[in-house]
Amino acid sequence: MKKTIMKCGISAVVLGSLLAAGQAFAHGYISSPKSRYIQCAENGIENPTHPACIAAKAAGNGGLYTPQEVAVGGVKDNHEFFIPDGRLCSANRSNLFGMDLARTDWPATSVTPGPRTFTWTNTAAHKTWYFRYYITKQGYNHSQPLRWSDLELIHDSGKADQEAVSNHVVNLPQRTGRHIVYSIWQRDWERDAAEGFYQCVDVDFGGGTTSSVASSSSVKSSSSVASSVASSVVSSSVSNDTCASLPAWNATTAYTNPQQVKHNNKRYQANYWTQGNDPTTNSGQYSYWLDLGACTGTPTSSSVASSAVVSSSSKSSSSVAVSSSVASSVSTGNCTSPAYVNGASYANGAKVVNVGNEYQCTVSGWCTVGGPYAPGTGWAWANAWNLVRSCN
Repeated sequence: MKKTIMKCGISAVVLGSLLAAGQAFAHGYISSPKSRYIQCAENGIENPTHPACIAAKAAGNGGLYTPQEVAVGGVKDNHEFFIPDGRLCSANRSNLFGMDLARTDWPATSVTPGPRTFTWTNTAAHKTWYFRYYITKQGYNHSQPLRWSDLELIHDSGKADQEAVSNHVVNLPQRTGRHIVYSIWQRDWERDAAEGFYQCVDVDFGGGTTSSVASSSSVKSSSSVASSVASSVVSSSVSNDTCASLPAWNATTAYTNPQQVKHNNKRYQANYWTQGNDPTTNSGQYSYWLDLGACTGTPTSSSVASSAVVSSSSKSSSSVAVSSSVASSVSTGNCTSPAYVNGASYANGAKVVNVGNEYQCTVSGWCTVGGPYAPGTGWAWANAWNLVRSCN
């Protein structure tokens, strides 16, 4: 086989182009009715206008460039083990955490009870174990994060062969108001691979009421913490005070990731559940809090948030820097930008240090992909980053 390929004279450059054009890592998404990812992607990834999409961008939605990659490898029908409550829409992918925000105003498709065709557009066809569709139960509270227990199964397609487009007639049950249809595409692990793909579709049956508490934060649980992060990112990115809208740390309040607070003129983000642990003396990668730097001026070089860090510069809101579960930000040489973290979420304008040089993100969707787009090392990095300077 290798000899045949060599005889064909296909160069590495041509192969690379084919992979890039065909999205080698791409698989599928729900195109009708449009999933949450498609709704926000079409609203404008870089400059959305819909309030929910704006909040999602602030909280992390770099994966909207590749909505067909909302996936988890090796799940083999064990979805709840790999995806925790509150992270269903992002499939627990950090570059899509914005898709998990508990809101009542996500762009939704009007539907009625009864048969409805749902279409998966499969950019890379695979053998299928099943396509399953779930819907939130009547009375679901949209101000709370989506949990597995909120869903009930309404359709199972069964096995299928490779399909470029998969259509399923799903019988929508009686509902009123807004709901979420959650769909899982499970690849056939016996004939193909154990990977799973996930899509959230917002639908509106009409006749319901709309709550205004969707995007507010609750410090009593992790229910809407992500939305408080999103709102703080939006507001603080337009002033020189990066803590402008953050609540002050309170020893009697319980916090959980990714909630942020201000304390002693510094910004901190909870690594996990914590109460009564002073951020000043309990911060670090494996401690209760992550130190995100001073509230005014440029955040320190040790600042890497696991959701979103807002630059103190008031000149541009595009410097929402890094989203990663790994604290990896060490100044290199003469450069003080954070160290590049493969797979972290980067917005346009974000600067990082990698292989002894400083780079600036120009296409956030590709910067976030990493791998072939890793600055200075990936074969396609120049499509996503600009070389700023040498740090040596």
